[in-house]
Amino acid sequence: MPGAERVIANMWDWVNRTKAALFALGQHYDAKMESEAKQEAPWTDRTGNARQGLFGEAMEESDALRVRIAHSVDYGVYLELAHSQKYAVLEPVAKRNAPEFIRDAQEVIRG
Repeated sequence: MPGAERVIANMWDWVNRTKAALFALGQHYDAKMESEAKQEAPWTDRTGNARQGLFGEAMEESDALRVRIAHSVDYGVYLELAHSQKYAVLEPVAKRNAPEFIRDAQEVIRG
């Protein structure tokens, strides 16, 4: 049935466009959060490695999009969790950006 095939093709086009737009949104937020984390890191730099090693990343996993910020230095976990999280930067930045990211993602999905 040609009409049904066209509808299905249009639906897949919408799915692919939406996935691409969501991935672009994820890339925007990974860069935004990386920048904020580097600017707001509450520790005093000794070598600068920890601050420079903060990174954001958007990844497609199956039918999911993952946006994260993380440390590349092995002692990043210490900075985030030790001393009652006095030097934590990842969770505060991620939590602050999450509501806006979700709103923006919903707008993308709505079209």
